[in-house]
Amino acid sequence: MPRRKFSEIKIGVIGTINRDTIYQADGSVVKSWGGILYNIKYLCEAGKAIILPVVNIGRDCSVSLNRFLKQYGNLDCSNISIVDELNNHCVLRYSDQSSKREILKGGVPALSCGRVKPLLECDAVLVNFISGRDIKLVALERFRSEYNGLIYMDIHSLMLGRKKISGGVARYLRRPRYRRRYAACADILQVNQVEFELLAGCDFERKTAVSFFKRELPTAKALIITLGADGCLAVYRRGTRIIGRMVSSPQVRRVFDTTGCGDIFAAGFLIEYLMSDSFIRAASEGNRLAAQRCGEKGKIF
Repeated sequence: MPRRKFSEIKIGVIGTINRDTIYQADGSVVKSWGGILYNIKYLCEAGKAIILPVVNIGRDCSVSLNRFLKQYGNLDCSNISIVDELNNHCVLRYSDQSSKREILKGGVPALSCGRVKPLLECDAVLVNFISGRDIKLVALERFRSEYNGLIYMDIHSLMLGRKKISGGVARYLRRPRYRRRYAACADILQVNQVEFELLAGCDFERKTAVSFFKRELPTAKALIITLGADGCLAVYRRGTRIIGRMVSSPQVRRVFDTTGCGDIFAAGFLIEYLMSDSFIRAASEGNRLAAQRCGEKGKIF
């Protein structure tokens, strides 16, 4: 398939924008924005595609976020809604470069069926579960039934349970109850290694990933399992065959921060896939951008 002109593409984004307070393993503290703002930034900066996020923003953060979002001429802000609830605030404490503990404060409402209807005109929609309650399941399923375009889904925070504690909600890894219904809405599903092992109930190997894809994702185009410094495994259909292929990542001399790497990977993958129709080229681009992020010191936003 010939590469498409990026200016002809419209990409929708579903998810949540976080305030992040990050306690790094070295003792430093970073306060920034996060969540789908990583997706928005990299999608907007990749070219002239129109980016259409559907998202709720807490009134307490609306002025600062609107000021940031206005810098992008190809960002359609018509479906960004200001709500009275406190914006999502994620407090992350890293014990090392990859292990972290999360506490969530505040929380905007989940998107309803009516809110996501404008996305029906998009060529592709990126669904990134940041809070785990970004969109109601019934709304996602109805949208899937009406939408003929591509849905790329990062299942990330659907894998996190919630436990009320003093000062907020602690989040912990667990196997989500309605995982099959959520996954059935995706054409391309992104998970990391830990998330895959929870979903599949077995250790990660190429053969277990291929088996899981065949068994649990019969209508999906691809399953992408991100593996940090080892790159990712792309499992996809080619005719009647199911192929599992490792895609390596560029080496990073020094890792400063892994926050947002999965979000950035998703943006890079989706852009390249829409232009080239190649899962391998898309995975390589996602790896490249995620590796670049790891080597950046200090906050992005």
